[in-house]
Amino acid sequence: MVGIYKIHQIVLDDDLVDLINREGWNCHVKAVAYSQASMKGDTKIGVMHDCYTHVADIIADDLDHVFEAGNIGPEDRITRHDRMHSISVGDIIEDSNGVKHVVAQFGFEQLA
Repeated sequence: MVGIYKIHQIVLDDDLVDLINREGWNCHVKAVAYSQASMKGDTKIGVMHDCYTHVADIIADDLDHVFEAGNIGPEDRITRHDRMHSISVGDIIEDSNGVKHVVAQFGFEQLA
């Protein structure tokens, strides 16, 4: 069923990227959260410390369609609210019922 899906990502601003480049991934809780989410699909630290930002809404049929639109378009299905990278491991997709799924290494896993 077609719906609006919210995309939540950990956004690293330029200052944090500079800090990561100087001091490594353990320099800030947001950097650790990003690393854990993108490498392992582990969202615990990022959710616990409110590191995720609602970056976009995507009109799609299901999670697979969200993933496709968030990576290859079409752009007219996406309403951006903040800087957004292509949808990848560790990102959270929220459906219109408020159910959240994390993009896993293979497929999606519902968050508790």
